[in-house]
Amino acid sequence: MSATPASTPAVEYGALTLGRRLGQGGQGTVHEVTNKKINKSVGGGWEVAYKEYSATVLSGLDAVALAAQVDLPRTLNAADSRWLCDSTAWPAAVVRRNGTTCGLLMRLVPDRFQFTLRSLAGPSAGDRRLANLEYLLNDDAYVAGIGLAVSERDRVLLLADLASTLDRLHRIGIAVGDLSPKNLLFTTDPSPECFLIDCDAMRLHGATVLPQAETPDWQVAAGEEKATRFSDSHKFALLAVRLFARDQTSTDLAALAALSPQLAGLARAGLGRDPARRPTPAVWAEQLTAAAPSASPTPPKPPHPGKRRPKPRGPARGTTSRTSHTGPSAQSPTPAKVTALNVTQGRVVALVAALIAVVVFLGVGASNGDDPSPVDPDSSSRIEESASHPWAPEPDDLSDVYSATPEDPADEYPADEETETPSAAPDPVGEADIGSCFFDEGAGTDADLVETDCTAGAFEVVDIQHDTTDLDSCDDVVDSDMSVSSATHDLVLCLSYHSPGGGAYHAEQGDCVYGADGSGSWDTESCETGNFKVLAVYSGSDESKCDTWPHYNYWKRVSGPADADRDVLLCLSMNYPDAAGYAELRQCLLKSGTGDGMSFTNTGSCSSSNVVVTGRTGSYRAASFCGDNGWTTWKNPDFPELAYTVCFRRR
Repeated sequence: MSATPASTPAVEYGALTLGRRLGQGGQGTVHEVTNKKINKSVGGGWEVAYKEYSATVLSGLDAVALAAQVDLPRTLNAADSRWLCDSTAWPAAVVRRNGTTCGLLMRLVPDRFQFTLRSLAGPSAGDRRLANLEYLLNDDAYVAGIGLAVSERDRVLLLADLASTLDRLHRIGIAVGDLSPKNLLFTTDPSPECFLIDCDAMRLHGATVLPQAETPDWQVAAGEEKATRFSDSHKFALLAVRLFARDQTSTDLAALAALSPQLAGLARAGLGRDPARRPTPAVWAEQLTAAAPSASPTPPKPPHPGKRRPKPRGPARGTTSRTSHTGPSAQSPTPAKVTALNVTQGRVVALVAALIAVVVFLGVGASNGDDPSPVDPDSSSRIEESASHPWAPEPDDLSDVYSATPEDPADEYPADEETETPSAAPDPVGEADIGSCFFDEGAGTDADLVETDCTAGAFEVVDIQHDTTDLDSCDDVVDSDMSVSSATHDLVLCLSYHSPGGGAYHAEQGDCVYGADGSGSWDTESCETGNFKVLAVYSGSDESKCDTWPHYNYWKRVSGPADADRDVLLCLSMNYPDAAGYAELRQCLLKSGTGDGMSFTNTGSCSSSNVVVTGRTGSYRAASFCGDNGWTTWKNPDFPELAYTVCFRRR
């Protein structure tokens, strides 16, 4: 990991008071920050989140590239600087621990880019969710059923706004790279508008903070450079097609052509192999704006409650090797979505599975930040307006940088006076902080918390609800598995279980997980070829529940606390390299490339395909099985039972 320049706005980790955990993913963990705000001159300031990179990610992190991102707003003119901070979740400050970069500060996502998820099983409203564009890649009945009112015209104007955003980013020197619906938030009130998150994954003037990754079904062709304005143009064309097809993986132009033949023509060119021939975002913005008046302004009505279930949702990212003889394009399977519950018993309360999304660790905490000014190593950074450049302040007095910054670390967590009588026994509930860990040695509905290290079998405090003893108050807290109340202190601890089976215990639909030997500890990780996508999450151990899920081919049970049947069952789908992985006999595919660069795409239509599948076997490199036909093969050494050889011939 390269060093961060000394002039970069930075905050010491010890100066942060962390609140509840907002999310966790393959890159790290996001926490609420309770004692700091950024850009205080705008409406009193923005709430802050802290993203801490995991140890595995830090080894490949380019701290200089991250510092350049943090510095960027101060190098732009005032208009571009303000626009960047309004429209994207741009890193606001580097966070260091003992002088070494460990994460970044950013603004919490503005409320207008969130919505209240409505239950498809009834009229009740659920919790607040990030409004990412992935929700709109489903049929109108689903979109309306979960509480989103989005018209055809809204879709056109959302794309137009995104096209204008991409055009301006490219002119600044930024390529998004992993441009997929998980990283794009939207609102239609008061007008259609997009907001980009996961900005530290973007590429600035060719530099990248972490190695570039791509979401399956949203990749550029093998061999093409990632994270360029050309790759962004390709992925924008994919989004345009799928947003109007109401589908996660489609490349069928029919729905877009019905809206506008001109837009369909742009998409066809944007999906082409020649990067130089792809329409620019500026061209898209012009054509989308022209098409908007002809699109319907009336949102579809929601279906009758409880009459339908969610349709299959799209994929995520993944890693491993592939061998092909004459065969596959870069498309992956289309798994499904489900709402999952952890069982309840006594003081254990149900936790509704959180928002599908591989990028979950940004969760509600992913956000935008203005640029902080340079600071002394022992002080916080200041992020406020200045008269000369409102979004790129000059260094000045740092004494009032953020509100409520403790002078003494001991003051960050003041003790509850009611527990501090000399004769009182230690009270782990009243003295607990977020991040404290306990074993529960109680029985039935009575908890008996014994403080311990955060190790396997322990419960970690992930949130504290004050001024209540309602055990249900933890229901919407991410990864909360048990709640414990204290009438004495009028609070509830929200506790998350550290399963001996690994972090996959808290995996959600759409996440990716892996355990190298198929047993032992499994964890969530960035989705890549060779790991598994979570199709569904169930309580208990009945693996027959997985049988009906599309592309299901593996299940994994992750152990829960021993006092109840609280094991988690994951229904999984292998992330194969391309559409050959789940191809069936007589299915038509589009073959691209030759040799190791070959790939297969499921276009959904034989008229747009050039090969047909003539055979399939679970054996690896079974060339003789295919006879005179072409073949492609792949195997994950850890799971040889999921290998395949697919035979094909020209149509």
